[in-house]
Amino acid sequence: MGLKGKIWIMGLVLLLGLAPAALSQQKAFLWDGTHWSQVSYDGKAGYIFGIGNLADFEKAAGGGKSPCVSLAFASDLDKMTVDQIIVVVDKFYKENPDKMKTSVIEVILQRCTTICSPQMKGGGKK
Repeated sequence: MGLKGKIWIMGLVLLLGLAPAALSQQKAFLWDGTHWSQVSYDGKAGYIFGIGNLADFEKAAGGGKSPCVSLAFASDLDKMTVDQIIVVVDKFYKENPDKMKTSVIEVILQRCTTICSPQMKGGGKK
């Protein structure tokens, strides 16, 4: 292996070694329409599956009381496919470009469930 090859490999190793540190410095945030519109279908599906995993965990650990997300997935969202949920969210942001700062979870709970109606502020039943 020549000098150029060794330098290239060392550069790659250095880059890969620093990447996790750089990513770990990012602050956590709620996805909104801006983030949603920038990810692939697989990223969107992963987001939906992640919410489903959270709901499954909440139901298993809840001791009989399920938070809003768990209730929504157990009742309304359980009747929809991941594809259908993605279509609803995509459609919301396309039809409401002024609401791109609305969180994806809010759109899902308000548009795909009866647990948190679109008229409610802050989710939950009144």
